[in-house]
Amino acid sequence: MKTSLLSVMALTLALSACAVEPKVSDRSLVYIDSWVKRNNPQVYIEPISSPPVPQSAMIIPFEVTQDIYYPKELAEQITQVFWQTWTRDRVMPKLIYEPRFRYGTLPQAIALARKMGVNMVITGRITYILAGGSAGNSALSLNVEAYDAATGERVWSMAHAGSVEKGLTEDYILFFRQNRLPMDPLYGIITVLAADMGGTVTNWNYNASGGGAPVPEPPNPPVPAPGTPPAPVSGSNLPY
Repeated sequence: MKTSLLSVMALTLALSACAVEPKVSDRSLVYIDSWVKRNNPQVYIEPISSPPVPQSAMIIPFEVTQDIYYPKELAEQITQVFWQTWTRDRVMPKLIYEPRFRYGTLPQAIALARKMGVNMVITGRITYILAGGSAGNSALSLNVEAYDAATGERVWSMAHAGSVEKGLTEDYILFFRQNRLPMDPLYGIITVLAADMGGTVTNWNYNASGGGAPVPEPPNPPVPAPGTPPAPVSGSNLPY
């Protein structure tokens, strides 16, 4: 029985990202890193075929629809992480983030996108957010849509959700097993959801060209470190 329990402990440690807190007189505590739980993105609207050349886009600050404090400030932070992830993954050859467009309308955003020479406007709505920090559960749900800058038609509509759960401490007789949360679970959730949704768009955007995603071209500013306040795109002229 003892050998079997030791085998279970060894297998648990081998298959998981973990850390052990050994104790001399008591059972050890095994920490298992918590991962983002989610399903595949839900795609409601998508183009029939890939574009002949990869498309570019402008992202405007998302909207938090939940009744919380400082929704616009939080939406800007989430949008910045989303934009950073899509820029890192080269979802589009040119991807501009316009953080000053927090009070603009969709028609104004489409007009600005045409003026800036990009093909699409990307908007988003955060429909649910739970920030448990490093002590509790965290979750986020969002919808992302893309509009053609030339026609104003909605060409993409997707939804995705994810969570990081603390879980309960499990007693394996010889040791305890406990989930270990990241320092900023929401950042991890947003990054993972953006990467999942970006993979779908990347496959569409570069399929017809037959090549891989190129290095983003100007005027993309360098991706700032997490937590850096968003800086406005230089030279932009918002039509309002």
